[in-house]
Amino acid sequence: MLNLIHMNLYRMAKTKSLWSCMLSMVFFCIFSCYMVSIDYEMRSEQNAQNVEQEIEQSGVVGVYEGEDEDEIESAFGITVQVPEKENGEMPAFLEFYNSDLASGIILLFLSIGCVIYFNGEQKSGFLKNIAGQTKHKSSIFLSKIVANMLYILVSLLAYGVTQFIALRLILKDQGIIRFGTEYLNETFLLLLANFVLYLAFLGGISLLTTVTRSTAAGITVGIISACGLPATFGVYMEKLFDVTIVKYLVTTNVHQLLIGTPQKNVFFALGTGIISATVYYLLGTVYFAKKDIV
Repeated sequence: MLNLIHMNLYRMAKTKSLWSCMLSMVFFCIFSCYMVSIDYEMRSEQNAQNVEQEIEQSGVVGVYEGEDEDEIESAFGITVQVPEKENGEMPAFLEFYNSDLASGIILLFLSIGCVIYFNGEQKSGFLKNIAGQTKHKSSIFLSKIVANMLYILVSLLAYGVTQFIALRLILKDQGIIRFGTEYLNETFLLLLANFVLYLAFLGGISLLTTVTRSTAAGITVGIISACGLPATFGVYMEKLFDVTIVKYLVTTNVHQLLIGTPQKNVFFALGTGIISATVYYLLGTVYFAKKDIV
């Protein structure tokens, strides 16, 4: 088993497509930070206009909490909830970081890399050479779970380091970006939940890729799932058939993992991720062990 893990990690390190996905994620992170700077400039102008309107009309600016929640829940696409302090203070880095993790941006690149990695062995002849030398074929699939875990951890670290440096450079005119040590304990729990949910998401994509042996199918389903299409259908199913689905979806739970989220919601997301990952990888292991290697 250890030899299989070493071989899979070596193959992952030598797969140029995975490094391309990682590099694309880094550039997207920098672009996201640049968009944050534009968003803050627009908010500053809008806040100034709102103050003038409030003084003139002596009214209260409405906040559409319910509608916003429904819109985010059923919206298709990647939406980053840029953190904002009520007192106008610049949010800490960990607030930005957790906000981006909850948006599902990293899931896009993880799903593409996962499909390339899992389906690449079909073309390289890796399986044909290893299957005959392995006592239990299931251990081949299980060893790739470890590779998935490492790929997620490296992606989370790379995104965090890139975002911290980019925010410090791009938002230097807005103020100094604090790290946010007061959020360390909360971030650790959020990262744990995100890690498990990401692992579950890749488990579903890897299962689909293993069954279909199609790179196109795996990447397509991974992207539209990361963008929230299942949640969109789930909302309509709840309205039509009164069946609760949305809150049990992996992507729905990912979107809720922001700074300030109640711990019960974080633990619910963690439990959802553990159950989903167990089911996906168990099905993938059983299918892989029973299929013929050709």
